[in-house]
Amino acid sequence: MQDIDVIILAGGLGTRLRPVIANLPKALAPVGGRPFLDILLGVLNRYNFIRRVVIAVGYLADKIIEQYEGKGGYNFELLFSREEKPLGTGGAVIRAISRQYAQTENVIAINGDTIAEVDFEDFASFHLAHGADMTIALKEMSDASRYGRVVLDSEGRVMSFQEKSQHSADGLINAGVYVFKRGLFGGYGEGAVISLERELLPPLCGQNLRGYVYSGRFIDIGVPKTYNVAGDYLSGYDNIENPT
Repeated sequence: MQDIDVIILAGGLGTRLRPVIANLPKALAPVGGRPFLDILLGVLNRYNFIRRVVIAVGYLADKIIEQYEGKGGYNFELLFSREEKPLGTGGAVIRAISRQYAQTENVIAINGDTIAEVDFEDFASFHLAHGADMTIALKEMSDASRYGRVVLDSEGRVMSFQEKSQHSADGLINAGVYVFKRGLFGGYGEGAVISLERELLPPLCGQNLRGYVYSGRFIDIGVPKTYNVAGDYLSGYDNIENPT
C-alpha cells in the first residue's frame, strides 16, 4: 500500500453540541472518559501506510493544539493546519494541501466528529484499484432523513446527492470519510471558503466519483441525541492503548 496522509476536519463551530460540552471544540468532547479525537487517532494508528495526520483546526484551535502538540507514541507525524477564519470543510482540505501539510499523491479526509468503522486499508485499496478521482465511504441506514441519501449506479459510481428530508427513508449516506487524488481541487486558492459536501462533491457526480459501501458502525456526535449515547455505542471500538 502506498503512503497516504490523512486530514481530520476538526475546525467546526459545533453550535448544536455547545449546550452539552460548553467551551470545548467537538473533537475534544469526552466520549467514554476520553476526548473523541483520541479515539480517531487511535484508529488511524493501526495503519502503517499513514505517515502524516493533519488536524485542520479553527474554532477553539488552541485547546486542540495544546493537548496534542508534541504528543508522541503514534506511528505517524502529527501536524496542525490552522484557519484564522472559517473556511468550511472544503476550504480546510484545500488549505492543508496547499500548505504542503498533506503531501501524498492520494489523501484521506475524515470528519472530526464522526466515527465510521471503515477498514482504511481496504477503502484506500478500493479507491486505487478503480483509479477513482475520489471515493466516499457510504453506510446503509434505515433512516437516512437526517443526512440525505447518496445514489449509485450499477457500477458503483456516485450519481447524485439527495437532500435531507423530514420523511424517514432508508438509503446510503455519506459517512464523512473520503480518499481523493491530491490535485483534484487544485483550481481553488488556499483561502477558499467552500463546503466539501455541498459545493465540491456535487459537480463530480456521474464522473469518476466512487462509492465504497461498508457494513461497520457509524455515529456522528454532532448533536446531543447521538453524543449522549456515543460512549456505549463505541464501547470496545478502539481498544488500543492510548499513546502518551
